[in-house]
Amino acid sequence: MSREHDWMVFEKSVELTASALRGAVGGAGSQPPPFVAEVFREVFKALKEVADALPDRSGKAGF
Repeated sequence: MSREHDWMVFEKSVELTASALRGAVGGAGSQPPPFVAEVFREVFKALKEVADALPDRSGKAGF
């Protein structure tokens, strides 16, 4: 995967993690920062696997 695609996957991972954890971090009795890091790592790993599995767009259409 190119650096440009890695960056897009990273940005989307940040957005999804922030959206998923909104309201769950920062208050009294909330999740600790390592939990946020763990969620981000899992989201990034899943998105990267999916992005790597996508077919290359530089080829001809199949029909």
